[in-house]
Amino acid sequence: MNTGFSGSGVFQITLWASLLFGLAACSSVPLDTPAPPQKTASRPASPPPAVKHEQWETAPQGGGYYLDDGPGDLRPANLHELPSAEPQVEPIAIRNTRPYTVMGQSFEPQTSLEEPYREKGRASWYGRKFHGAKTANGEIYDMHQMTAAHPTLPLPSYAKVTNQANGKSVIVRVNDRGPFLRGRIIDLSYAAAYQLDYIKQGSAEVLVEKMTPEAITQFHAEKNGIQMASNNLSVARVGLASNVAPVPIKRTPLYLQIGAFGSKSNAEALLTQVSSNHESFGKASQILSESGVHRVLVGPFASIDQANEAAIELSAFVSVQPVIKQDLILP
Repeated sequence: MNTGFSGSGVFQITLWASLLFGLAACSSVPLDTPAPPQKTASRPASPPPAVKHEQWETAPQGGGYYLDDGPGDLRPANLHELPSAEPQVEPIAIRNTRPYTVMGQSFEPQTSLEEPYREKGRASWYGRKFHGAKTANGEIYDMHQMTAAHPTLPLPSYAKVTNQANGKSVIVRVNDRGPFLRGRIIDLSYAAAYQLDYIKQGSAEVLVEKMTPEAITQFHAEKNGIQMASNNLSVARVGLASNVAPVPIKRTPLYLQIGAFGSKSNAEALLTQVSSNHESFGKASQILSESGVHRVLVGPFASIDQANEAAIELSAFVSVQPVIKQDLILP
């Protein structure tokens, strides 16, 4: 028994037993172009494009993993140079907000991107056994991308994970559920665990910090050398004198885009459907027509939380996948 088994991976909660034996991919074939997921009634928002790997090398074997899991036969030759996931504000996958029970444990996922999360604990990693299979978010797991599984963080969301033993940090995109073995708080992809340098040990003590919308704003400000101030957030511009006054963040209303059509009649039909099923949402809906595209918008909302709550409620009676839109200029 090694130290890295997480009791998680890529699977649907209701198919736990069968998928333990059935989810496996060809570890000798790089997965740079994932197969599209099967069609469903409500599809998740498209994930950011995966980083392409051009050169491959034989992957060292061994390390802490469970049974037939492991590093696979090949790995990217420049895995140490793979950048962290680029954090962005994405709408939460509605179907992954419901409480659930697995392996005798009950979990209540966060339904807010703004709700903070900071926890220390043990991290494990998962690899070839689930490489190429669907994640709980309906995407395709690629062990050579910077992703993670977490029991309760929103899907998708982003988290900064720091190895407490060596101080190394990565940012991962959380798109799966797990780990469910007691004593583990997060399951990282092979790539993320490799960069945190605990592949051989199988697990490590880490600090997991959720990246809220404010933290994501700060991240991009620091990356671009932008000077900002929002509430208690203050980021100094790189190389500028300290007496330069900070520039406040411009806060703009948020909208839910629930459809975009080339035909205005189709947009009007969706607007009518929303109005007939939910009067208040109907009154808050409108069509924005630009360059031949007719967008059905609901809003405005004052916060990400409000927009997400509305998205969850909307999807209960209209077959749509809302997308949060910012910086829209409306007539």
